[in-house]
Amino acid sequence: MNKYCFNDFKFQTEEVSRNKKKNNSGVYIQGDIDGTGQTIEYYGIIQAIIEVRYLGWPKKKIVLFRCEWFDPSHRGTKMDHQYNIIEVKHTRKYRSYDPFIIAQNAKQVYYASYPLRKDKADW
Repeated sequence: MNKYCFNDFKFQTEEVSRNKKKNNSGVYIQGDIDGTGQTIEYYGIIQAIIEVRYLGWPKKKIVLFRCEWFDPSHRGTKMDHQYNIIEVKHTRKYRSYDPFIIAQNAKQVYYASYPLRKDKADW
């Protein structure tokens, strides 16, 4: 699949969203608590949408997003408290292999670059 609608949101893979006015491939999911007691927040881009169907009765299925994640550490993600914006450094990727999430747990986000700030070209 390359599109999936859930809770009035239309999710798309990065390939489908590329070069369109609306980019619906950005996702956010809240992760586990780290060693400092802080919740880890993951931001990423949907690479593939997979529907898994289970045989038998009743028929069951689950939809998974395979995502490419940005670095969730302070080097790759930070909060701009003045404007209440999360900044993501798109050149820093998450190193661990953990690409799959359940689609119903995802929240949609939109990524926009800083148009006039050359010092924030990577953010």
